[in-house]
Amino acid sequence: MPAPPVPASLQISVNATKVEYVQLGSSGLRVSSPILGTLDIGSKDWQNWVMEEDEGLEILKAAWDRGLSTWDTANVYSRGINEEIIGKAVQKFAIPRHKLTISAKCCGTVPDEPGIFSWPFEAQMQKSKDYVNQGGLSRGAILKAVDASLKRL
Repeated sequence: MPAPPVPASLQISVNATKVEYVQLGSSGLRVSSPILGTLDIGSKDWQNWVMEEDEGLEILKAAWDRGLSTWDTANVYSRGINEEIIGKAVQKFAIPRHKLTISAKCCGTVPDEPGIFSWPFEAQMQKSKDYVNQGGLSRGAILKAVDASLKRL
């Protein structure tokens, strides 16, 4: 018996997909290859080479349209503004959340001031009353980072 014809909507989706999907280690999770790194989307106040929201939204939409469904971010990218822009893209372009894999890294400390590039100052920040337990990989710091990331996203 011949195979049934592929439904038109499925064929359109397959034709629009310009990436492959690979298994992530032995986890069972399949991710797009390549994965979209979003370090350079955020605020120029953080680093002058970063693209601002409008251009970042264009990149995220173009990536989604081509099948890049795995996006990498971190709490410290543009002091969290990066994650806010990713959240705006999901809403603006009506991307079904269950069809997107977001890897949100934590460890670094997110500074209160937008212009601070915190990476070189992690040791000093951990000695400050304003940032103690706000970075690193303790259970408390990870849970705080997850909550903050989810709020921004």
